[in-house]
Amino acid sequence: MSDGISRMGGLDGGRVAGALALSQRKEFEDEFAFALRGARITYEVEPLAEVVRTWWEAAGGDQDVVDADRFRSQRDATITRRPHHRSQQDPTRWVDRTGPAVYAALTPDDRSRFALDFDGAADRAERTFDHRHLLLVVHEWWTPACRNANPEQLAQDLELARRIEAGDLSMLAEDDGQP
Repeated sequence: MSDGISRMGGLDGGRVAGALALSQRKEFEDEFAFALRGARITYEVEPLAEVVRTWWEAAGGDQDVVDADRFRSQRDATITRRPHHRSQQDPTRWVDRTGPAVYAALTPDDRSRFALDFDGAADRAERTFDHRHLLLVVHEWWTPACRNANPEQLAQDLELARRIEAGDLSMLAEDDGQP
């Protein structure tokens, strides 16, 4: 999991807490705790991320990092509302990459496992002020949520795998050696 966290960038509430003066740190911790309680109930991480962004700036952090993080979050939260330039035959139903949308698109069994993963990440965030573990849980469960939102594609993929395993390679394109 730490490798995924390192790819998410440096916007980390733990670093914020360490950079703040003692009087500011208490206020940050209180706001973080309040937003984390909401995230535990709704699976919505954005308000918690906004607390970290706001205090990142107060701690003297780079505004570009905040803007990039906010842009990424907005982009992920609006996947289903962005125009897609695909053919009309593409049946893909997208799922926004937010906690509530991912949770809603999962099967009941997967929802239970998502909730356990999210709770574990929330416990860690409570100790470290690093909300990125919650984001990583949402990102990791996004693919199963999209797969569940598109059962006909999963059925097609399973049928294709069955045919290949049976030796039927007729559906594969032939390589004629041309680039």
